Amino acid sequence: MTIEQIKAFLAVVEHGSFRKAAKAIFKTQAAVSASIKSLEDEYTIQLFDRTEYRPKLTVAGQAFIDDARLAMSHFDRLDKVGQQLTKGVESQFNIVVSLAFPLPRLLNETKIIVDKFPLTQFKVFTEALNGVVERIDTEEADIAFGPDLGLNTTHEKFAISSVTFINVAAPNYFNCAKDEEISLDEVSRYSQIIIRDSAIKAEKASYYTTSNSESWSVNDFNIKKELLLAKLGWGRMPEHLISAEMASGELVAVNVEGIPTKMTGPVYMFRRRNSARGPIARQFWDELISAYEISN
Repeated sequence: MTIEQIKAFLAVVEHGSFRKAAKAIFKTQAAVSASIKSLEDEYTIQLFDRTEYRPKLTVAGQAFIDDARLAMSHFDRLDKVGQQLTKGVESQFNIVVSLAFPLPRLLNETKIIVDKFPLTQFKVFTEALNGVVERIDTEEADIAFGPDLGLNTTHEKFAISSVTFINVAAPNYFNCAKDEEISLDEVSRYSQIIIRDSAIKAEKASYYTTSNSESWSVNDFNIKKELLLAKLGWGRMPEHLISAEMASGELVAVNVEGIPTKMTGPVYMFRRRNSARGPIARQFWDELISAYEISN
């Protein structure tokens, strides 16, 4: 069985005659008839009843048609993948995003690019702290979105957004008046909930942590928020992930000695400076820079 035989068979089914099928697939009528006859002979079956004016599917033909269409669909996709690879388009493109990165705007811009490459498999990884740059350095990701932790001259970066972190806890978690500064000695008696660095090989990073053996270590901000709401500790959270809880009063800002209650910093799109890049990598970089420059 060949793809040309399947193509001829499906053309006759679709167009209702050998003559019209031949015209549709740019073959002679004799070539179409020969392809189908060869296919029938190979399996000792008859796919079409030719006794009437128009060819009609036999029982065998009806059983054959669904899988023939599926095979043709797979072939067409494979052919497009081959053409895409010939043009140097990446068959797979990996993106790594910091857990703290504000997603809605990024996803909207990403969709515009992704829709242009339907045959490419896109993968997204989420990491914390140095886990983001580690994906880039180990070439497990083609482009990254996160803070500039661990970046150096081997990386190329562009600031595209910012994230505000706030120290928060559930109301009355601390035994003190509202807005009162909590000393480091006092805060050490309470559990701090921290996001652990997801890096495997790189040095682990931690920021604004206190010495407390009862601290919680989690790998996701949603889990951290639930622990905060359950009054199991206090911690720093990205403002965009807790805006509803702050507005409702379920979480409140807390003032801890030596730790900024609220702090805003830039987040970046970055990549390895000298890595090889295909069309998708170039479009991500250029189009996102253009989109964020216009909005800024």
